[in-house]
This record gives sequence, structure tokens and C-alpha cells, in this order.
Amino acid sequence: MDPVEVDPRSRFFNENDDALPPFVLPGWRGGVLDPDRFHHTKIPKFLFDSIVQAARPEKVLLRSYTPDADASVSLDPSWDTFRAHRFEKENWSLEYVLYDGSGKWAVLLDPDAVVVGAEADLADRIDAQLNEHGTSLSQLTHSSFPDLDPEKSYNRYYFAVINGHR
Repeated sequence: MDPVEVDPRSRFFNENDDALPPFVLPGWRGGVLDPDRFHHTKIPKFLFDSIVQAARPEKVLLRSYTPDADASVSLDPSWDTFRAHRFEKENWSLEYVLYDGSGKWAVLLDPDAVVVGAEADLADRIDAQLNEHGTSLSQLTHSSFPDLDPEKSYNRYYFAVINGHR
């Protein structure tokens, strides 16, 4: 990967002030999950597989945020490859971004939340894949955070991720 690559965290995710809108690129929507539910990878296999099946990337890119990491690594788009990479001690990081070269989707995985984002049509295809598991990006968000209330201002971020800006 190009050592002067644009940081994928700032390329895809708005983390300024209240983080609204949640995505830098217009027309994106997604879901938010509790990373504590998924151990070391922070993402469930079925969600990883659904993203890969919908997006069909040649490679996935993974950017870890550690003092030694200054660029993304390219991995085969398979759960086993991704998981093996995450379980290698030298690749461990509290925060990372998973994405591909198309720039049409990205997943921010940090200690507080897993934020999945994609262009609306790709998010629809991810939802179609997730439907085979009886869920969707919105349903994953609500199952991770069952007390979400659209009337509460501190929940605005979650609903902005789910609903996007179509």
C-alpha cells in the first residue's frame, strides 16, 4: 500500500464533535455493533462474509492504529485470512479500519463500537446477504443497543448510521 495513503478512518468516518453525519461520503448508510460481543476480531463472521459477498473485493485492506503501523495491509478477502492476521501478536490493535480499494464500504472497529458503512446500493446488497442470517444492518444495531430511542438526542448518531442520507 502507498505509504502516503489517505488515512481510511478520516477518509470514511466523521469523528468531529457529534460525528453527524457519521460518514464523510454522502449517500452511505450502515449499522453499529457492540465490539465486545465478537472477541478479538470485533466483527462476526457472518457480517464479514456478507460484506465480502456483496462487495466482491479482490483484496480487503486493513489499517491498524499502532505506533508501528503507517499503512494498510492487503489481505485475501476470506474470514480465515482476516482472522489469522488479527490473531498474530504483531498485528494486534485496539482500533482498525477494514475496507477495500473501491472506496464503497468501510468498517471502523474500535473499543467503543463497530461502525459499518457503505454506499446505499451496496448496503442494500449487504442487507440481502444478511437476510440469509435473519438480520440486517439495522437489526444488528438494535440487537447490540436494544434501548435506542429516536427521541433521545444522544441516540441520533445510531439512527444517522442506520438511515444514512439518501
